[in-house]
Amino acid sequence: MSLESMVIYACIAVLVLAVLIAGLMVLLKLNRRLGEDNLERAEAKKAAEESSANSSV
Repeated sequence: MSLESMVIYACIAVLVLAVLIAGLMVLLKLNRRLGEDNLERAEAKKAAEESSANSSV
């Protein structure tokens, strides 16, 4: 294997690694945002249940 082909393979490996890291960061950010949305939805549901329970009394 020549030095030129090893350099090309190394560049390709670095690019693939960079794409994987970027994709992982995007997935983590999306997952955190979805978690926050679910938390807000759960809080809103709890508040709605409490208000409906209070209004029926």
